[in-house]
Amino acid sequence: MAYGTSAQAATPLQAARLEMGWKQAQTIRALQQAAHDQGVTIASERSLKTMLSRWENGHDMPDALGKRLLCSVYGASPDELGLAGREAAVPLVPALSPAVGPDMAQYFRNVFIEHLRADNLMGPHHLVDVVRAQATLLDQMLPNARGTVRDELLMLAFRYNEFTGWLYQDAGNTDLAMRYTDRSMEYALEMGEARETSYVLMRKADIAADLDNPERVIGLSQAALRDSARVPARARALILRLRGRAYAQLGNAGECARALDAAHTEVLTSDAEPDGLTDYCTPSYIGMEAAISWTKLGRFDVAVSTFERSLPSWPAALRRDQGLCLARLANAYAGQGNTEKACETGRQAVDVIRAATSSRALSELQRVRVRLAPLRKHAEVSDLSDRIRNLFKPVA
Repeated sequence: MAYGTSAQAATPLQAARLEMGWKQAQTIRALQQAAHDQGVTIASERSLKTMLSRWENGHDMPDALGKRLLCSVYGASPDELGLAGREAAVPLVPALSPAVGPDMAQYFRNVFIEHLRADNLMGPHHLVDVVRAQATLLDQMLPNARGTVRDELLMLAFRYNEFTGWLYQDAGNTDLAMRYTDRSMEYALEMGEARETSYVLMRKADIAADLDNPERVIGLSQAALRDSARVPARARALILRLRGRAYAQLGNAGECARALDAAHTEVLTSDAEPDGLTDYCTPSYIGMEAAISWTKLGRFDVAVSTFERSLPSWPAALRRDQGLCLARLANAYAGQGNTEKACETGRQAVDVIRAATSSRALSELQRVRVRLAPLRKHAEVSDLSDRIRNLFKPVA
């Protein structure tokens, strides 16, 4: 194979190329040959290089011809390549706003709690359209609200827009994730609360981390901690774990360790009551986040032991994140060279992720698949690869 076991795949399309052992130039030549064989005209080699990079990073989707040619050169279906379609979201804007009062605010509070439960159990894809529509409805209602009802709706608009941004992030659409997170920032600034403002800055840093922009993550984390005395401990822990991940991406193990140690200290010293915003930040969660950083640094032994300490105490209700944690542990085992444990844990991850799908978790499983690709003649590796591939196929 022309690539090492450290290869990382951001999308199923990129995973397909890496499994073939191809560089981008080889895929481009294969696309040109397929176009010639089919009697069609495609872009120049230079343009194809730019387009292929954007397709593989999930920043753009090929047109119908591009999808057909990619399926041809890789011998795979659009579903297997992650090209089955990604529809642009069209916000639902009601023509008239309903009457605004305390009962309406109570309704949105009650429904939001159920949305949080559903997200943890099922993942984002079943929820995002509904939550987005309700966030838009709150935007429409606010101009007609007054007094304490407006204060309540302002907080709800902040939460719904932030949550919509999170759902889009977990579904793999970082553009819409940032758009709705920016909208929630407007509400946080209007409320003037340090907790909400720092939390949204943390969420923006989290999206920047998904976009592989560690310098931006560090800048946003510094902004989020600017008024640290007014930021709750759990929120500080969430910010610091992102700073640790950014330094890991930059290869700075010392700064990474300092940030992660500080995050661990913050989450252990927190005695705050549940706030509905940062409750998911537990020692197990920070442990999983720390393990991600150690994996990025190639410290697989430390990553594995950290993951293994976090999983036994993982809250049962957070099923989606449990699947993500298992996928990341499988990746660390693969990096460690422990193929048996990587496959065993990968199968567990597939079972959980099938029930609670997350694009982040699916991307992590693709990374496992790519790491193990040189060993795919082994029965257990082949079996895991097939299970992962089947997650991208439509349910009959």
